[in-house]
Amino acid sequence: MISIIGAGPAGSYLAYLLAKAGKEVTIFEEHKDVGSPVQCTGIVTHSISQFFSLTNDVIANTMDTVKIISKNNEITAKTREIVMWRNKFDLFAADLAKKAGAKIETGHQFVGFSGKNTIKVKNKENNEIKEIKSEYIVGADGPSSAVAKEAGIDVKSKFWIGMQAKVKLKSDTTVFETYFGDDFPNFFGWVVPESEDVVRLGLGAFENANEYFYRFLKKRTGKKDIMCWESGIFPVYDPKKIIQKGNVYLIGDAATQVKATTGGGIIPSLKAAKTLSECILHNKNYTFNYKIGSGKELRLHLLIRNILNKFKDADYDHLLELMKQEKVQKVLKKYDRDTPIPLVMNLLLREPRFLKYAKFVV
Repeated sequence: MISIIGAGPAGSYLAYLLAKAGKEVTIFEEHKDVGSPVQCTGIVTHSISQFFSLTNDVIANTMDTVKIISKNNEITAKTREIVMWRNKFDLFAADLAKKAGAKIETGHQFVGFSGKNTIKVKNKENNEIKEIKSEYIVGADGPSSAVAKEAGIDVKSKFWIGMQAKVKLKSDTTVFETYFGDDFPNFFGWVVPESEDVVRLGLGAFENANEYFYRFLKKRTGKKDIMCWESGIFPVYDPKKIIQKGNVYLIGDAATQVKATTGGGIIPSLKAAKTLSECILHNKNYTFNYKIGSGKELRLHLLIRNILNKFKDADYDHLLELMKQEKVQKVLKKYDRDTPIPLVMNLLLREPRFLKYAKFVV
């Protein structure tokens, strides 16, 4: 028996892979409904096709252009992006897991361990606590992972506050915007069209996120009205994070498996689920195999984020000027942010002046 705590994309995809291989798998989801509450922009690259063939009802919008804006400069670049209905995507992934043979218990909260191979789960409807024998236990339960805490592997992580709201704003549905500079310290702002009349507008910050958000909202829209909030926290990737202790494993936000450049965690969590499934099925070391695989990519994202955190407005202005070149645009069109190693290597080969930003590493 394999118990997975959390029915987000990471937990459901892992359950799907393991159930498809013939393993007995149960997902325990704290909330009554899979996919609620929504705390994510839901934008992914076409790398999602490596894992799922998304159905039309999951997709809110597709975009082929990104507008990158600094204080005194801006560029447009070709891209291939999908904006998902995040709740429907979670339901879609959970349904695949169920069809493969996994069980999903909603409204069931993980409350602790009872020995090495048993977890305690509370039915939130009647407060009954059940003990479930489990050969493997997986924490896919988000940035404030209860599994990590109870297993004693909760190394203090650093989090961004993601302030996002749906806002009425006329926009070109094929273009999304990103904003960089001193008004967005330690991260960036975004405007992602959901439809012709509604956008998902937000930013990330370590502190004062509410103040930065409303300043950005008023500057971009001229008003302060919002339709609904979709805010939450997301972790900074920590390469030293313990992700395996005995028969307890962490994936997704619980393992800080998030791109530090963008805060995107969907694709990294799916990659981690694939690695973990192989390790469970073939009795391999998850920590080692993850670090030599997609862990390398997240370390590169973290390096780039640490460089960007030292940028001022003028640095972003200059960076965008370099990015306007046709030879750079070709590289950006060929590789996306979910393939960071070939992306960075080819950018440096085509434009060695990017190396000047290495001074920010020290």
